[in-house]
Order: sequence, then structure tokens, then C-alpha cells
Amino acid sequence: MKIVFSNYDDIKNPFYGGGGAYAIHEIARRFSKKGHKVVVITGKYKGSKDVFVEKVKYKRIGFSWTGPKLSQLIYHLILPIFVKITSFDIWIESFTPPHSTSFLPLFTKKNVVGLVHMLASEDMRRKYKLPFHLVEKIGLRFYKHFIVLNDITEINIRKVNESANIKIIPNGIDIPQYISKKRRTHILFLGRIEINQKGLDLLLKAYKKVDSKKLVKMVIAGGGTESEVESLKSLIKKFGLKNKVEYVGKVIGRKKNSLFNKALFMVIPSRYETFSIVSLEAAAWGLPIICFDIEGLRWLPKNCALKIKPFSVDLFAKEMERLESDSRLRESLGNSARVYVRRYSWNDIFRKYEKFITQLV
Repeated sequence: MKIVFSNYDDIKNPFYGGGGAYAIHEIARRFSKKGHKVVVITGKYKGSKDVFVEKVKYKRIGFSWTGPKLSQLIYHLILPIFVKITSFDIWIESFTPPHSTSFLPLFTKKNVVGLVHMLASEDMRRKYKLPFHLVEKIGLRFYKHFIVLNDITEINIRKVNESANIKIIPNGIDIPQYISKKRRTHILFLGRIEINQKGLDLLLKAYKKVDSKKLVKMVIAGGGTESEVESLKSLIKKFGLKNKVEYVGKVIGRKKNSLFNKALFMVIPSRYETFSIVSLEAAAWGLPIICFDIEGLRWLPKNCALKIKPFSVDLFAKEMERLESDSRLRESLGNSARVYVRRYSWNDIFRKYEKFITQLV
């Protein structure tokens, strides 16, 4: 069977490299191990080229000289060309901002599955004041099959496409076998550097409100566009936090694991999420989480995370101070998180993908 995934982002994209790209690779490489031919079609960026990663072919389309936001629009425009000229048995389209769908079912009679890591239009409308949601709603009506991460997304899709075949399959996680008992050195934020969506401005305001002597340093890790990274650095300077907040850029492998292993707790101050892989990663490392009680994080159990009224900077600051000072609370939340996350092993998640896709083909 030939399986095509399309996703603008990919695991090596210097601007994004987000959780969705990581999740697609985990599923794609498992299909490849089973003997299927797997292609992941992504956008181009400077230095990118067609490569094989763990027997999965990554094909880049578009232009490498355009910025990431323009590149996403170009990717939407040209993806239908590739669905017409590419041979495949099933195509899994990971929805991409700003209006999610590329209307691929209009260009082929073969099975196209909409993979919904995020319905982006509402967040894009909020940021840019443009009617992306109208394009998204029209596009969703043309898909017969969807994979979504949670029941909230299923409900939103059924509002415009009642008869769709929708399968809920969450993202997964590799659970570390060893967690250090050494002294914890920092509070951790890890994710895409996008000030507005990820709430980094709210996080820095909250951290500033707490007496700096009462909190360990904060480490912010993740990649982003040059403008977003510069905005982050400006905010750190503006709030006078250069000696307390360290931005370390994008991290992978051992460096990423080390940040988790030495963290006191995880902060996820997002204004908008659908299914946060980093929250699963934090749980797998036994880290308690502080987040806003937004729709996209409601699936996190209360015994794993401290959820705060959106978007209260004062309450976020108080909970950071409380969690640092209360070791018993940290231990209780962390232990519960380790137990909860066991249901999200990648092998179990892959079997759900395999069953669903085999039935369609």
C-alpha cells in the first residue's frame, strides 16, 4: 500500500518543527516498517531537500525563498496539483493554517483523510481579523473521512459535516524509562515560539509578578520565525528578566531530554491548543503542568495539572509560586501524570491508525 501524508511542517523545519510533524513521522515510520511505501509531502524552506528518514520519503514542494507564512499559502495552492499527479492508495492530509483544508477531495476520487491536529481558522481570524473560518467551513464539507485528536474537534466538524466518518485517535508519546532524582533547576516552557497563540507574553508577565527570589530560573525552548524569536527576546528584556529567563532555541534529542529531566514543572500558557504533545511529554517525565483551562486542554486530568481561569496572569503567577514551594503537590501531580500517560504509547496509537486506514482501503 502506498500512503501519502501531506503536512506543511516537518520534523526539521527551522521555523516550526512542531508536535504535529513529530506525530506524523512516528506513524509514517511505523507504516514503513510494516512494508508500506510512505511519502510525506511538506513545504520547502532554505536548505531543505528531498530525503529519506527511517525509510520514509520526505518530498518538499513550494519555494524555499519565501517566508514561512507566505509558504503556507503557496503550499495550499499547489497541493491539489500533487494530489492529481501522485500515485497513492490513501492520502492523509494534515490540516494547515490559516484555513486548514486544501480541498483535496475535489481533485481525486481516491480516499483522502483529513487529519486534524488543529482547526486553525478561529485562531487565525482572531489574530488577523480575516474570515478564514468561512473558507474552513466550506472545505470541511467535502471530506468523507477524518482523524481527530479529541471529541471537541469531532463536535466542531459535525456542525458542518454531520455524515462524516470521524475516528478519534490522539497523539502518542515515548515514555522514558529513567528519570533523574537530582535537584531540579528550572521551570520549563517548550514549544513553538509564537507569542500570541502560545501565550508567552502572559507567561513572562506572570513570572515578573512573582518575586524573582522566590522562583528558580525559567528556560524557554523551541524554534520559531526570526520575528517571533526577536519579539520574545524583546519581551524578556522589557520585563527585566534577562538574568532569570533563558531562551535556548530549538532542542532535540539528549538536550531536550535533559531539559525535561531537570525541570521542576512545566508551563503551558497557550491561548489556543487542540492536543498538546508537549503536555504528554511533560507527563511522561513525571512533571506537573500549569496551564489555562482552555477548551483544547480540557482533556488533561485535574490530578495531573493545575488549570487556571483563562487568561489570568495573577493566578498563573500564584500557582507558579505555590507549585515551586510545595514539593508534595509536585510529587502528587507528577506521579498521577506518569500513570495517566501510559495509555498514549505510540505503538498503541499506531494500531488504531492501521485499523482505520486498512478498513478504508
